[in-house]
Amino acid sequence: MADNAFDVRGQGDPASVSPGATLLRWPLTPGHTDSLKVDLGWWAGSLGTVPDPALDLLRIAGAAYAADRLTPRGTGFTRTISLTVAVTDTQRWENGVADDVADLLRWLTGDRWLLSLVPDQERIDEDVLNTESDEEAVSLLSGGLDSFLGAIHLQARGSMVRFVGHIDSATAVSFHQDKVQAWLGRAYNPAPAYTRFHLNQQGKKQEGSSRSRSLMFMAMGIAVASSQNSEANTLYVPENGYTSLNIPLHANRAGALSTRSTHPETFARMHRLLGLLGLAVSISNPFEWMTKGEAMTAVAATTPPDGWIDAAAQTISCSKLDSRTFKGGNQNLNCGYCLACLVRRATFLSAGITDKTIYLPDTLTAGNKAKLIAKRRGDIDAVRYAIEVGVDDDAIDSSTWPDDYDLDAASDLVQRGLDELAALPLP
Repeated sequence: MADNAFDVRGQGDPASVSPGATLLRWPLTPGHTDSLKVDLGWWAGSLGTVPDPALDLLRIAGAAYAADRLTPRGTGFTRTISLTVAVTDTQRWENGVADDVADLLRWLTGDRWLLSLVPDQERIDEDVLNTESDEEAVSLLSGGLDSFLGAIHLQARGSMVRFVGHIDSATAVSFHQDKVQAWLGRAYNPAPAYTRFHLNQQGKKQEGSSRSRSLMFMAMGIAVASSQNSEANTLYVPENGYTSLNIPLHANRAGALSTRSTHPETFARMHRLLGLLGLAVSISNPFEWMTKGEAMTAVAATTPPDGWIDAAAQTISCSKLDSRTFKGGNQNLNCGYCLACLVRRATFLSAGITDKTIYLPDTLTAGNKAKLIAKRRGDIDAVRYAIEVGVDDDAIDSSTWPDDYDLDAASDLVQRGLDELAALPLP
């Protein structure tokens, strides 16, 4: 048994639980139990009829996300997490398929995952939504700047897209999602569908990184796209290519840009998994070969609806979200000096777009602003170092990539991203 063991079952499942494991009960219908709050019931009937492989993937990914957040990392980086999940058919996960999921979780989180899949209880009747949809695709819309630009990009193409969001426990994320949703409703007629779902643990979060969230979020989008109420066969995950590549800024900052949420290797592994499960959903990043500034420039060229620059300022990019620790700080503000915020600020500058974002330093006294800069010094100095030395092709060559991935193009993309940062004044 691992140091941290969890067993996820549908509410009311009488099956015995793995010895020593913490039981997490998934509500049968949208709602909550004492351990999980989920807007997609155990059978996801609110989406229509979801294919069993997509349903199982959603359960596994959602269970992993909850277990990730409930397991403190401690002094060592690598944790061992044992996860038992009830699925509709254990056979489809044999012959290495479940191992692929465990390997994907390890790739995303840096942890060792022991995945055990057990037969589900007998299917319980749940009201199924039978409304038909003519949407051509599903796109993740997180409340961040990249996914906001992705929404405008897809709308400009005339695509019928359903946007899907995850309601995080962080109130700042929900705040910015509300702003984005309100603008979409004003900017487009008819307003595009934007559905947000809770999928969170009820207990206090023990781990702040939540690196498994990307798998959960994609599994949520896949469930929506593959439901019988949807004509969608594409799931868009908009993220600028520079951030997606996740090249360390410094030798002591491995994986420093972000998580591997939209890394090309992540997409390759997801496509392999979907193929093994027989799910005809393709995952695509429309900004795969663009920097964040290039993505904003491309979107601006489509003549977006009025007010899009103001709406862009209402998105969230900050990776720290610790504004409350500074006197007078507003929890809903981007901090301005973490790596993600520096990339964000350089984006507006590169695109020649006025950045109307109110950043945390804009609201602090000089003394508290100095404290904020001191706290972010590691990020700021790493950016300055990376700009000075340029692209580390050895780091690119030694990283993990899909077969036949264009490493020369990746190197050029990273350099363009660094060039954008180089134009940003650093404190």
